[in-house]
Amino acid sequence: MRVLIAEDEAVSRRLLEKTLASMGHDVVAVRDGEEAWNLLQRELFPLVIADWVMPGLDGLELVRRLRSAEVDQHTYMILLTGKTEREDRVAGFSAGVDDYITKPFDRDELMLRVRVGERLVKLQDTLAVKNEELRQMAMIDGLTAVGNRRGFDAAYERAFAQAKRYTQLFTLAIADVDHFKDYNDQFGHDAGDKVLCEVASILVKTLRLADAVFRYGGEEFACLLPMAGRAGAGSATARLRKAVADAGIEHPGNAPFGVVTVSIGYASLEPGDPADKDELFRRADRALYQAKGAGRNRAQEADGSGSVVKA
Repeated sequence: MRVLIAEDEAVSRRLLEKTLASMGHDVVAVRDGEEAWNLLQRELFPLVIADWVMPGLDGLELVRRLRSAEVDQHTYMILLTGKTEREDRVAGFSAGVDDYITKPFDRDELMLRVRVGERLVKLQDTLAVKNEELRQMAMIDGLTAVGNRRGFDAAYERAFAQAKRYTQLFTLAIADVDHFKDYNDQFGHDAGDKVLCEVASILVKTLRLADAVFRYGGEEFACLLPMAGRAGAGSATARLRKAVADAGIEHPGNAPFGVVTVSIGYASLEPGDPADKDELFRRADRALYQAKGAGRNRAQEADGSGSVVKA
């Protein structure tokens, strides 16, 4: 674990550094609070030991600054001090100190208190990993294992903003399983769920690694295609449509095709296009509506004026 020491007394600083290094920690030692603060703004130190009384920026003010700046990562702070009065300890804990070591410190006590801090840091890291896993799970559709509506909203906002900022090509495509209600009515919801899983898998396998697929709702899937303009999107959505149809999943209610198919509407953002993300979504949705009205099993594009072009 990386440990930062801020101690102006040379003998104490060397002893701290030697003791912590013997415990296997990666130790950085500085002579004052200002130097420690500068380092903490650039680098991550899970544990910091700071002398309370130092010239310039003292240990208590260092704690206050760190606590004010912290957002996601908590740094375990041990204050090294000769102050033993109750009001001093109250002031320290109020500022955000996690533990105290009284000067002159005992080497064994120091090691014990550092081990306590180390355990808490590891627990914090474990909780952070678990929280991130839960956050990711909240973005995944439980049935198809692709992103869900919440995941789409977040990813679409990021992808669109990046495309706008860097004047990049970008395409949003919306695919809808044709006559899916009829499929459920004929084969049952369990079979319908399997179809949705199969379609999701086909979409993921057919698109590029840089693309993303989300179950937008019901039998609709949204696909984000970064760095894809009108020409590239036309080819990509045509491949998607063909891949689903070629899977040959029986669907008698989807005449005249007899297999599961998808209709796709897509809209592309190109340099100079003034559309915002809501307008781009409306274009793709409008194109999907037109594709289904024109006979289904089609991929179509909507331009900025709302006309539809067959892909």
